[in-house]
Amino acid sequence: MEQPAPGSTDHSRTRDAPTITPYPECDDSILGRTGGTPIVEYDGHRPGRTYCKLEYENPTGSMKDRVALGMISKMRADGEIDGEGPVIEASSGNTGGAVALVCARLGLDCQITFPAGTSGQKSGYMEAYGATTTACPDVASDHEDYYAREAQRIADETGGTFLNQYENELNPQVHYEWTGEEVVQQLDGDLTHIVSPMGTGGTLSGIARRVKEEYPEVQVVGVDGEKSNIWTAFHGEDPVEYDVAVEGLGKAERLPTMWFDSIDDVRTVADEAAFERARSEARNGFLIGPSSAAALEIADDYSDDPESVVLTMVCDNGDQYFDVINGD
Repeated sequence: MEQPAPGSTDHSRTRDAPTITPYPECDDSILGRTGGTPIVEYDGHRPGRTYCKLEYENPTGSMKDRVALGMISKMRADGEIDGEGPVIEASSGNTGGAVALVCARLGLDCQITFPAGTSGQKSGYMEAYGATTTACPDVASDHEDYYAREAQRIADETGGTFLNQYENELNPQVHYEWTGEEVVQQLDGDLTHIVSPMGTGGTLSGIARRVKEEYPEVQVVGVDGEKSNIWTAFHGEDPVEYDVAVEGLGKAERLPTMWFDSIDDVRTVADEAAFERARSEARNGFLIGPSSAAALEIADDYSDDPESVVLTMVCDNGDQYFDVINGD
């Protein structure tokens, strides 16, 4: 894919989010800063309009704060989390830090498992907020030492509650109730496409379902890694060996948190294209994570149409990815 000139974001053309507080824990002075992220216009030097929803303005710098807060709130309300045992999560990225923050604010014990290859910046978030962490071998999901299996073992042994972002449909449900509602109110129908990276798929699935209830003509596009199996599952192709270097992008298999019935297409971006786009955006003052950069790569294709209005989800910023952004 030819690398475009980097764009720019214009904060003078910002669509502020409505104040939506769907969970009682939002009354907390820190947790209450979750959500309400702005949408800003992005100048990608294309005929159409592109907007970016800046999810990096959440407390730990990613949209995973919404999932952590929403899932824990719902599971507390249902009695699944009672404060007697720890809250446990498996995370290879931003979710671990988000869960650790929520637990710290609510006085809950927290344990996080993660693959040994997880960056020190991300595991540092978990530990800084007081979570007990377990680094697990980088093995396939069917291996007994896989980090999600270890999380389930800890839950069984401690009587704790495993959130399980990969299989728990509260993940997309939170985005349906919260992020999707924000998008509906912010853009008020002025929208032709939504483009978002897919990892668990929860963000895009929840937003897509809510937006399509109001505006069924909006085209929803997921962005996957080139050697990943979200694309193959969506298009009915044979699975490939998973090998994606972009954190937060792609999965080895389809997950229950991926609501394909609300998604119109899934497209792929190569690792190096995502990294190079993140670098070019950073040089222009827009510091975003590589998965969000991959989404901008795909958004460009739709904004070639002068009638298009494309919303791109910027899931996190680039301050945890300096190794790839600086080309180390």
